[in-house]
Amino acid sequence: MLDVTPSIRSFAQAIDRQRQGVEHIPLLDAGRSDLADLMRALDEAEAAALAVKVGADLERFAQGARSVNVPVLRADEIAEEYRVYESRAAGADAVVLRAGAVPAELLARLARAVSSTHMTPCIVCATAEEMAQAAGLRAVIAVEDPALLSKVPPRTLILALSAAAGLRGHADAVLDADLSDPQAFRRILEEE
Repeated sequence: MLDVTPSIRSFAQAIDRQRQGVEHIPLLDAGRSDLADLMRALDEAEAAALAVKVGADLERFAQGARSVNVPVLRADEIAEEYRVYESRAAGADAVVLRAGAVPAELLARLARAVSSTHMTPCIVCATAEEMAQAAGLRAVIAVEDPALLSKVPPRTLILALSAAAGLRGHADAVLDADLSDPQAFRRILEEE
């Protein structure tokens, strides 16, 4: 049995800028040999949160997640309930689910499992209907297509999965793979 403790770092609170600006979340790869050092450096550079594509490097992800004070999003899409608990045991504070990848009942069960461990479910949505379902599950809505931003339900947090023009005022945060070092992150902060 996995030792799963609730997360005390809230990903949702970290990205909630009430659309005054867009929080840039560095997107890292767990395959990096310097992952924990880089995560600590980005934490010290005042990143609000970090996102990591875990792949097969769950142990490296766990070492990095435990070395920082900011919330960490497991950026791989999860479709099995045991992966939710595995993610929490490894130190994740949020996970990514995809609305169109699983039946609605399974998505709801996965979102409840995520919430039960005090993590934030981030649900990737491709339609307005999927966004309404994700909002009903009290999830952060993740979008790949910026055209969906005009169809967002009220009072929801929005995570753009890639940078695009016009995110300010529509998205709360964006995953940014170009922020792979503290200097790049600080430049983004200075530009805002």
